[in-house]
Amino acid sequence: MNNRIRPILFKILKFAIIGAIFYFVINNVVSNWEQLAAQGVHFDPLYALLSILVMMLAWLTTSWSWGKTLEAFGAKLKYRDVFVIYFRSMIGKYLPGKFWQIVGSTYLASKRGVQEGPTIASVVVGQVYSLFSGLVIFMSAIAIWGMNFSSGSIFNFKLPSICVLVLILILSLNPNLTKPAMNWFLRLFKRTEIDVEIDIRQSLRLFILFLIPWFAFGFSFWLFARSLTFVPFGQYLKLTSIMVGATVIGFLAIFSPGGLGIREGMIVILMTSMTEYSVSFSSAVAVGYRFLSLIVEMVAFCLTWAINGKRNTIHG
Repeated sequence: MNNRIRPILFKILKFAIIGAIFYFVINNVVSNWEQLAAQGVHFDPLYALLSILVMMLAWLTTSWSWGKTLEAFGAKLKYRDVFVIYFRSMIGKYLPGKFWQIVGSTYLASKRGVQEGPTIASVVVGQVYSLFSGLVIFMSAIAIWGMNFSSGSIFNFKLPSICVLVLILILSLNPNLTKPAMNWFLRLFKRTEIDVEIDIRQSLRLFILFLIPWFAFGFSFWLFARSLTFVPFGQYLKLTSIMVGATVIGFLAIFSPGGLGIREGMIVILMTSMTEYSVSFSSAVAVGYRFLSLIVEMVAFCLTWAINGKRNTIHG
């Protein structure tokens, strides 16, 4: 009986945490609406549209980076096929667990003649490099600007961030050190283990490939914040690091599909501790950016069916 009840209780707790975070964030927007209006918060559709377009470009760049990673493992596909595999399987990140995207990518790639090994290796290694490059941006920002939770705080996290930054850079240049952890994760979900040997030159190339999209996502995030109120471009790098840090933390939260709730909560925490923006404005940015993200992901997902249908017509 306990074995049956425990998973149910875990699911209830998981959704309760996600729900509580969303309630906190949305409630801040609703209850402080008059305060937001007094701060000059409005909605500029032009900047919001530009944010959507840049976010789509960022996702296209990310999928291209994954395609190059797949190519590094000996499986070269046309970008059209990479697009379909990447964005159709990406929807799996909103399912419980962190492995459905790997399963979806493996299945879709096999339909195009790619064996399971290269696909799994490219997805796992790609996620590792995306995670590492994101952490480098976030930890660099904390090392430069600090992160204070109160005006009188002495401990601003600069020294710990430098230590983590050095560790991540070492692992990024020698990813073979992370192979035991990656294979443990794959064994946990009964997937084929990977035997990856990547030299420093390949490591640096992959690191840069997954670093570039983060700055595009950051620009999209700045554009959306700018659509709500005037945000100087000088805040771009700081807002980028906030968005990247929140996204990485959301990814690491195993119990949260797609980082739902966790990313939004972290955006609020980081914006209020690293900038002068209020909790209510940070909450509005967090909720609005999630809404835009869902729009872009659903549009990309729908496009995969049109692209795949065109592919089948051509081959037919």
